[in-house]
Amino acid sequence: MDTYTLGGSTLAAAGTVLTREDVQNAIARAKQDWESTADTLPHVVCLLDDQRCAVRVNRVIESWQLGRVNEVLGRDMHELLHPGGCGPDCELGRLLDESWKRLRDGQFAEFEVFDCTLERALQVALRRISADASGRRSPGHARAVMIVYDVTPLHAARAALVSLNESLEARVHARTAELESANRDLQNEILRRESAEDALRQSRNELALLSQQLIKAQESERRRIAQELHDSVGQSLSAIKYSLERATVLHRQERHADTHPLLIRTVERVQETISEIRAIAANLRPSVLDDLGVASALAWLCREFGETYPDIGVHTCISAADPDIPQRLTTTVFRCTQELLNNVAKHAKATHVSVALARETSTVTLIVCDDGVGLPRASSSGSFWLGHGIRNLRERTEMTGGKLTLASEPGCGTRARIDWHLTSTDLADAWTAQSATQLK
Repeated sequence: MDTYTLGGSTLAAAGTVLTREDVQNAIARAKQDWESTADTLPHVVCLLDDQRCAVRVNRVIESWQLGRVNEVLGRDMHELLHPGGCGPDCELGRLLDESWKRLRDGQFAEFEVFDCTLERALQVALRRISADASGRRSPGHARAVMIVYDVTPLHAARAALVSLNESLEARVHARTAELESANRDLQNEILRRESAEDALRQSRNELALLSQQLIKAQESERRRIAQELHDSVGQSLSAIKYSLERATVLHRQERHADTHPLLIRTVERVQETISEIRAIAANLRPSVLDDLGVASALAWLCREFGETYPDIGVHTCISAADPDIPQRLTTTVFRCTQELLNNVAKHAKATHVSVALARETSTVTLIVCDDGVGLPRASSSGSFWLGHGIRNLRERTEMTGGKLTLASEPGCGTRARIDWHLTSTDLADAWTAQSATQLK
């Protein structure tokens, strides 16, 4: 085999000795291959010697405006990337120093950093280059290769992806919050509807109970009226009929002396019957309520109550006049007072009761107080008495736009207050009634 020595190295070919020209041509071809390959890459590719200095660099260094290729050869790898210099705390320089140490220890080195000088995000990789077959290195032999990638677009894409992910998470969170709010509103609506349905069922039950009580009250009132008519008016009419028949017989017999006293007793019995019928009618609806008004009717009711229950002292304070009370409230005010006085007589065991009726600008107030035993504790059904008197009283009050308030302690008496708020129509009707009264 023929050999050829060049610069301490031997080049040989089988049966042929390479001339200096052949070697130079081979070197030129190798350089051309390097340039044609490395220059097509979008990254900075640099061959480094033992002193970290650039032996060869591709032309990307020029597109990065770090200098021309022939000018940067021999520069330190840090100076290659920072040709204008940098501060002592340069992060890129520190990482290059650490990577070179790892490379000398036979380790692979790679890192990423955002370089403020270049205003680029860089990924730097350092790899060792193996020696030739003889294990020797020439002074200009490349020891390592440094590849610098511009990963700024990748970092921008990552940042955009992170921002998009955060935006998506925020939208998901907002949508989740909206769904949770809608779910809470739906649950509240379900609870509200269930509560409304329960209230409706309770109202229906109370209405059914009230209807039953109304029917019972009507039947009881009918039986009472029938009993009174039978016991008083019926008996009186039978006696009158018998007296008139007896008088007719005596008249036929021309026993005028006996007929005259019998007719006088019959007239007296007729008068008593008329009084009894008037009492029954007044108990159903006193004529004074229609003839005069509710204030006069309450005064009459209190007098009748005092005469019926002489053991209970009655005090009245009726400051409202008859025209002050709207027509739609007359029956309600009278019946509420009647019901409260009946409760005092039946349950309170009181010795005194007071009744007050007053009219403010837009309010009618009825107050009934007693010094009795007070109301018992409410039962589980909310009723105070077996007859549901308070329930019926509250229903009657609310149907006319009033509000019932009860204040009582066991043994300390009871105070019932009912307030009716007057509408504009009520005020107009009351003014008209007052004007008509003044004209009379």
